[in-house]
Amino acid sequence: MRCRSKVDANNVVRTSLFRDGAYLRVWLVGGLTGIVRWLELLAFGLYAIDATGSPVFVGLLALLRFLPLALFGIFIGALGDMLDAKRLMCIALGLIIAVNAGLFALFVWGQPAYWHIAVAAFLSGVFWACDLPLRRRMIGDLVASDRVAEAMSLDNVTSNGTRMIGPLLGGLIYQSISISGVFLLGAVLYLISLWLTFGTAYASTSEHVTGSRLLRPLRGAMTALQHAWGDGDLLRIMGVTVIFNIWGFPFLAMIPVIGREDLALSDGWIGAVTSLEGAFAVVGALVIARSVRPERYRAFYFFGCFAHLGAVFFIGMVPGVTGMAVGMIAAGLFIACFASMQGTLVYTTSPVEMRGRFLGLLTISIGTGLIGFSNVGITAELFGASNALWIIAIEGTIPLAILGWTWKELRNGRAAIHDRAGSAG
Repeated sequence: MRCRSKVDANNVVRTSLFRDGAYLRVWLVGGLTGIVRWLELLAFGLYAIDATGSPVFVGLLALLRFLPLALFGIFIGALGDMLDAKRLMCIALGLIIAVNAGLFALFVWGQPAYWHIAVAAFLSGVFWACDLPLRRRMIGDLVASDRVAEAMSLDNVTSNGTRMIGPLLGGLIYQSISISGVFLLGAVLYLISLWLTFGTAYASTSEHVTGSRLLRPLRGAMTALQHAWGDGDLLRIMGVTVIFNIWGFPFLAMIPVIGREDLALSDGWIGAVTSLEGAFAVVGALVIARSVRPERYRAFYFFGCFAHLGAVFFIGMVPGVTGMAVGMIAAGLFIACFASMQGTLVYTTSPVEMRGRFLGLLTISIGTGLIGFSNVGITAELFGASNALWIIAIEGTIPLAILGWTWKELRNGRAAIHDRAGSAG
């Protein structure tokens, strides 16, 4: 990738973030681990359909992937504030490498079963729970304060790109090699990520508070929860994430079901259609990174979620491959608005000493997707996968509209951004 310098409004030369070797390494780790995350989501769903034939068991795998985010997110965030985030990330990578290598061996030489995939989904979720409070904490610490939004947006563009590459690889690998190939590729990419993380020049900004080592993360988590509870703006930022992950994002779990049962598509074609969402999310994120102004962050965040629910409704209501493809393109563009602002809003509105914990709280909010995947799985079992999509879209629109109506910072973006920046110190 060619690195170029940019000139800001004050005629100060700003070099590309990719010239910073430490940032480049952490960025690459996000790309590699993101590919594994999204290829697993599709491949595990295809395996569940083959093994059980039930949408409920497909949704259960996604639920298990999100459960650790809800259980451990803020605890890991508290650890990231108190210990070295790089060291914790290396430990997490080492453990997930062992998991993937062991499951590869089991599926090649053992007697695999659905519950093995269920365990893999849960452990992958544990690693995912480390990404926001640890790796993205490292990104924020590695760049200058005035470039945090740029760094987070670039990382989000990459994350969207992995949602394009991952499903493509997942469908092709599952069709040509089987699920064992997914675990082999996962082990290799995680191993490369461990090497990149270990070699990153990173100075920890953790606070190293005194007291019991066991109680420090718990006390830190409680402090963050108390602070967040008294901040109406932050609660609404988290609330949009909760709504998106209960009623928006879970639609992806039903794409393999619709592709197999309603459209009779091959695994490769299911992966290709699914990848449209990630491809156009990249396009949307690139446009947003170049054009959005800070006072519009909340608007892009909120209305991106609202429009995404509309895309999910469209996919459920319009039958056929063309309808699904158009809906996936729209979903990708609108999710870019939402996702580009998510980490940026939380990081920039959090007190410096609590950033890991607030990113951990965001991880918990994302973890509410376990409710959403349960809901969409049961709804699909009762009414069919396509009908389940328009039903959950309507369900999500109601609380989102209420939240937007009560969010004063959404209507007064410029003043709210200025005030929050001042209070965050």
